[in-house]
Amino acid sequence: MTVDVTEVKRRLNLFLNDPDLVDEYIERYGPLIDMKKIREMKDVRDARLKKLNPMDTGDDPLFQIMVKCPVCYKDQIPCYELKAKSQQITLNKFLVPLYEGAGGFRSCDFSYITVTVCPQCLFASPDKKDFSRKSSANNSWIKGQLSGNLISALKEKTEERKEIIKNVNDYADYFKHPRLDNSAIASYRLAMARAKVEAWHEQPYAFYKLGSYALRIAYIMKEVHQDNTKVLIEALSYFEEAFKTSNCPQEEIEMQVIYLIVALNLKLGDFKKANSYIGVFSSLHSTRVAEMKDNPKLNTVHIDKWSDKAKYLWEDREISDLFENE
Repeated sequence: MTVDVTEVKRRLNLFLNDPDLVDEYIERYGPLIDMKKIREMKDVRDARLKKLNPMDTGDDPLFQIMVKCPVCYKDQIPCYELKAKSQQITLNKFLVPLYEGAGGFRSCDFSYITVTVCPQCLFASPDKKDFSRKSSANNSWIKGQLSGNLISALKEKTEERKEIIKNVNDYADYFKHPRLDNSAIASYRLAMARAKVEAWHEQPYAFYKLGSYALRIAYIMKEVHQDNTKVLIEALSYFEEAFKTSNCPQEEIEMQVIYLIVALNLKLGDFKKANSYIGVFSSLHSTRVAEMKDNPKLNTVHIDKWSDKAKYLWEDREISDLFENE
């Protein structure tokens, strides 16, 4: 029996009242009506909306600035930032920030809206410095930080970015605030497309960015009860590449990379590999101590800080809910 997808979509839209959610439902479960799954998707959607834009008392922690795309030059692109001291920010074991309202401001899960997306060419970045923006001092334009060669390469990749969300027609509406999980995940995928171009051009921190964006996707997937194992494996591959290519010039970021490799291997059950990277910390510490004899300005602060964090995870590796709040 042939399934009438158009009719299924029509019926799903009656239940979900959200075309994007209908497309996500079909992508996950196929063109079949399952009331239990429909209720689950509605509950998750409603919970996310409440968390992203809660009705409780408190001031709005977000403010909006307008930026210009460095690739296609479209202007008036909304970019959101958190007001100072509006959120109490903690990090989970994968260094993904968790937000809770503070100082009279309501809570806002900024991970969902942090990536700014150009609605014309889909250039995407969580760093406003990648975009052109007006100076608050004299209203003059501050040029984005990306090089001309990188911008040219990103222009050539425009159609590839559009393929990432090929079923979306209205980009501006899709990435508006508040974002649902599917559009938030898509924003990170577009940011990863940019970072892959940076990696090809051997830009510092490119692989670190790729791994970090993948971890944000994994966090969002966990929030909406999706299996995020493949994305965690993907993140691990990027951090391993960052380590192998010495892609992070700043020492503390490099130590974070090693820590995240340990954490991800523990989460994925590869204790042997996790332990081998803890050994990397010990080797780095010994080398640094030897170097300090000739250069007393050196220290082991960053090495020891992230080594200790990795060792704490290792000591608790048998605890079943070690990554419960990842």
